[in-house]
Amino acid sequence: MEAKSIITPIGNFNSFYVNSFLVKLSYIDQQHSSYFPDISLQKVINHFFSKQGLKSFPKYFLQGTPFQIKLWETLLTIPRGHTESYSSLASMIGSPGAARAVGTACRLNPLPLLIPCHRVIKQDGSTGDFALGKINKEYLLRMESA
Repeated sequence: MEAKSIITPIGNFNSFYVNSFLVKLSYIDQQHSSYFPDISLQKVINHFFSKQGLKSFPKYFLQGTPFQIKLWETLLTIPRGHTESYSSLASMIGSPGAARAVGTACRLNPLPLLIPCHRVIKQDGSTGDFALGKINKEYLLRMESA
């Protein structure tokens, strides 16, 4: 496994690769990474945080249950500046009533930011929880809607 690092406005991440496929982004908040910078992924992430949004997507490989992978792939269809509720996503992937399982799969998302679990909110419109912290989720939603 190869490890590198990126810096974002919401904190730092370590990026992990297997056979040149991105398999995990690990949030380390404001800690300094001991890994070398991930220059190519940093460019992708810089676009994510710009007004233009993602221009390209790195090669990636997802590992998870069939439910998780189906959900993570569905999250990629939520346009920037839009949101979906946990319950609507459960219905979209053929598991109505599985809103809690959707929340758990979002929390276990191996590629936060790139797979936009931050675009998933509660049915009442409130933001809900986020593996990277509620403040970061609110920041990302504001940034994408601007």
